[in-house]
Amino acid sequence: MNPMDQLRAARPAHLDTPVDESTRAAELSHAMAQARPARRRKISRPVWGLSLAGAAAAVTAAVAVTVTGGTAPTQGTAAGGTTPSPSAPSATRSGQPVVRLSAKQILLVAAESSLKAREDDSGAYWYVEGVSGNASRVGTAVRYTVHSTGSHRLWVARSPKGESWFVDQNLGTKPAPGEEEAWKKDGSPAKWTVEMPAPKQNDKQGTKRLVIEAKAGKPFGNPINLGDKVFDLAGRNVSVAELQELPTTAAALKRRLLQGYAGHGTESNEKQDANTWLYQVTSGLLSEMPVKPAVRAAAYQVLAGMDGVRSLGEVTDALGRKGQGIARPEAWSDGRFERQLIVDPETGVLLTDQIVAVRATGAYAWAKPGTAINWTSTTEASWTDKEPVKPE
Repeated sequence: MNPMDQLRAARPAHLDTPVDESTRAAELSHAMAQARPARRRKISRPVWGLSLAGAAAAVTAAVAVTVTGGTAPTQGTAAGGTTPSPSAPSATRSGQPVVRLSAKQILLVAAESSLKAREDDSGAYWYVEGVSGNASRVGTAVRYTVHSTGSHRLWVARSPKGESWFVDQNLGTKPAPGEEEAWKKDGSPAKWTVEMPAPKQNDKQGTKRLVIEAKAGKPFGNPINLGDKVFDLAGRNVSVAELQELPTTAAALKRRLLQGYAGHGTESNEKQDANTWLYQVTSGLLSEMPVKPAVRAAAYQVLAGMDGVRSLGEVTDALGRKGQGIARPEAWSDGRFERQLIVDPETGVLLTDQIVAVRATGAYAWAKPGTAINWTSTTEASWTDKEPVKPE
């Protein structure tokens, strides 16, 4: 069954009353994301494979090994964006209610859009650019939240003989939206000391202190090639050629990805169920890897077939772009969170991947439900002939 057939099968019965096709098209278009932005990483592992602490520390240090992040909390505001509470009434347009698509519908439309995409794959490099961020709780006189951000760029050579590069830059730290007054009451500091979870020792969770600053850092980078291998996919380093040969059906792609599942996370030995692991790995594939449009479509279908995925409706990411959000719960050592994906279904582009607090504990006990702890937003992902711009 192709994506559109699946979408029709998932269609609510009350939408099957006769209606003018132009009206139906307008309603569907309005329900989709409205922004159409253009769309790195070290071979070690991307942020979606790290623990919450590892992801936050990576961004804070501007070692932004990433996928795609932003803001679409289930309640309230985080990192500059909002999502309606699940209990909120439907928005209206011209006096008519706007129907919120289910998570499955959002993903199947994104799959269909991916199949239709005309991708110029003639360039010598696969180029990815984006911004990552994380939230920290700081303050001496008063407590408040700050956001640390970093930019990332990646050039992946098509030829196994070419040199692939990542270039990152720490963009600095500043008060989160709405926290400026608290920051001023704290003396408007330009640096803060935060405590981050450290690796467990003797089954006890430790912490480590990290200094973060308001000022930005200089760009830095390195080649990422390990022979012809340039990405980590499902626990195995792969080449561009291998990515280009991935299965183009959901069932086959799912089997291929699950070959790397070993009962634990992609970056730790902490136990993780197969569905949570698959959700993370599939999201990482969609965010930054040079795969064929049919593989992207298959990846969206894999996500559409998973249990526990809910729709967030239309949301706004950290860069102000509108998209359709989906979310799936995740249990970590620091509490309960959601991994939220913000998608532009009309283009099939994954705009943002983020982790949002549901009931955080430990080092993240300060995070209220709906707080985006970590996010990565992708702004460009395409083939190019422009060579890597290496830092001085």
